[in-house]
Formats: sequence, structure tokens, C-alpha cells
Amino acid sequence: MVYAIGLLARSNDTFTTADFWRFWVVHLWVEDFLELFTTVMVAYLFVLLGVVRERVALTVIYLDVLLYSVGGVIGTMHHLYFSREPAEHLALGAFFSAAEVIPLTFLTVEAWSFLQLGARQEAGSRTPFPQRWAVMFLVAVGFWNFLGAGVFGFLINLPIVSYYEIGTALTANHAHAAMMGVYGMLAVGLGLFCLRYLIPPQRWPDRLAKICFWSLNLGLAWMCFATLLPLGVLQLYHSVDIGYFDARQLKFITDPTNNLLEWLRLPGDVVFIVGGALPFLSIAWLGVRHTVQKVTRQEPEHLLFTELTERIDEPVGTGGS
Repeated sequence: MVYAIGLLARSNDTFTTADFWRFWVVHLWVEDFLELFTTVMVAYLFVLLGVVRERVALTVIYLDVLLYSVGGVIGTMHHLYFSREPAEHLALGAFFSAAEVIPLTFLTVEAWSFLQLGARQEAGSRTPFPQRWAVMFLVAVGFWNFLGAGVFGFLINLPIVSYYEIGTALTANHAHAAMMGVYGMLAVGLGLFCLRYLIPPQRWPDRLAKICFWSLNLGLAWMCFATLLPLGVLQLYHSVDIGYFDARQLKFITDPTNNLLEWLRLPGDVVFIVGGALPFLSIAWLGVRHTVQKVTRQEPEHLLFTELTERIDEPVGTGGS
């Protein structure tokens, strides 16, 4: 249904009309469905792993449904400056679009507090928490959702800023941080969650998972803060000072300063690929080569999650446990 909206555009429509329906597809898909899907998946895994209470997760999901039902539609309006929408629509769109990250941020803060408590308990335990790095990736999802979708998104959503910067490096900065930071980290986290039970415990490469986590996050942060964000600020300044058309010209984009900023991205890309992508592929290859034959709830080392139950004391000989 979301994609069907794009069919409302016709081949003889103006660019403004076609772009109107394109943004409906993009934002109802990304800001409504995918944001809700991400929060539900993160909440579900947090509950399974015992790092968030079920009541907290359900409350966050209900809050998400309310925000996305409103924000997913109204939030679409913040990209329709060239459709001659009133300034009030654009301001409401910017606000609701940025507000959609609030529930997942709450969930991440709750999970982080549980992680800190678990770390203190783990220090005195012989059996470390098996899903530490999968949970850390889910926490990273919340962090990048707040930074990439929330902060970077809100910076470019306000009507007057959007008028001068749309389609520039600031848009790319928001898109890269939100796409890889939220959905990319979620995919890696879900992958590690599954691989942790496919790979025998004695072969689990905890060090590789740690390197993968920090390299992916540091590489993405380097790309945003060393290249895309400063390049976008310079482009926005040039757009306001000289003109939007001139700021999009190849002559400006390839000038010596911008060219240097582009090359500054290289170290972050190397860290991202060599330290992040390759270790994850290695862990995936271990999962293919050394898959455990059978996983049951009766094998303590392969428990999928920790289930908290009340203790039932029964008389000896009744067969209870």
C-alpha cells in the first residue's frame, strides 16, 4: 500500500507533482513502517535477552504506534517545500519527523541501564553474558537513531534550511547516519544474535565481534564528522551566500577544500571495511563451517534467552520442580 502511492504520479506530471508522491513513498515507508519495525524488533530482542522489562517494551511500542501514525504522515510534509506548502505544514512536519526517534531512545537508555547492571553482575560470574555484542549493536541502533535520524534529520528539516540545503551533503550526512546507523547496525546485531547459537561456544570469536562493533561505529562516525557534516556546512554556507544552483555545481564540489574533505573520509572507510565488514564476514563463515548439530532448551550453553520464573516450592516426592 505504501509503494502503491508512487503509482499516483503520471509520466506527464511536472517534477513537483512527481516528487510530491515520491516523498510520500519514502517517508511513509521509512518514517512509519521501518521505524516501527525497528523499535518492535529491538524491543522484542531486549525482552528475550532479559535486558528490558516486558512492560517497558510494550509501553514504548504503544508510544511508537501513536507517534508514527501521526508523525509518519505529518512528518512527510517537511520535504515538500518546492510543492508550495504553507510554512506551518513544514514546521509541523519537521517537529513530528524528529519526534519519532523518542521512543527508541527511551528503550535504548533503559537497555543501557540494564547492561550496566548486568556488567556488574557478570564481573562476579563464571559464565559471561553470551549476547553482549548483539545487544551492544542494538544499543548502537538507538544511538544512531537519535543522532542520525533525530539530530542530523532535524538540522535539515526546518523549512528555511531545507530550502537552501536539500540534496546537498547535509542530506547525505543524515541519510548515511540513519540508514547504516539504524538499519545496518540492526542487521548486524540480528546476524550476531543468530550466529551466537549457530557457532559452538568454544569457537565463538568474541574478540572479532568486539572489533567489528567498534570499527563499524567508529568508521561511520568518522565518515559523518570528518567529511559529510563539514562538507554539508560549507555547501549550505555557499548556497546561502552565493546561491543554491552554484552550490550544486561540480566546480564548487570539487574545489581544493571540498576535495580534501572527501579524501579525509578514506581512513574511516578503511576502518569500516577492514575492521568492521571483514570480521563480520569471518564470523558468518564460522557459522557456516561449524554450525552446531542441535540446539535445545535443555542445553544450558545454548539457551536462547533467560526466562525469569517464580520459584514454586512443592513437597518432596510430588514430582514438581
